[in-house]
Amino acid sequence: MRLAIVIDVDGDIMYVPEGAVFENYPKPKLFDNLKDAQEECAKWNTGIIVDFDTNKTVPIVRSFDDEERRRSMEREEMKRDDGTSTTKDATQ
Repeated sequence: MRLAIVIDVDGDIMYVPEGAVFENYPKPKLFDNLKDAQEECAKWNTGIIVDFDTNKTVPIVRSFDDEERRRSMEREEMKRDDGTSTTKDATQ
């Protein structure tokens, strides 16, 4: 998968160019891995990572932070208390 960054420049959608100069119809800067694409995307206010070949956005899944993990465990406990939890056998 080749990744590229799409940006909005004054209402025009374009790929981040390879060079530092914005020419007419520049070659897009392509990335072979998500880490490098994320680093470049962080430099642009409107940057979105896309698969260059399909032009679809790349879903980025991040792990829970500590607060989200804690709230998830609290919700699971509340479900368990009212009998709607899927983690315990309802027949017992």
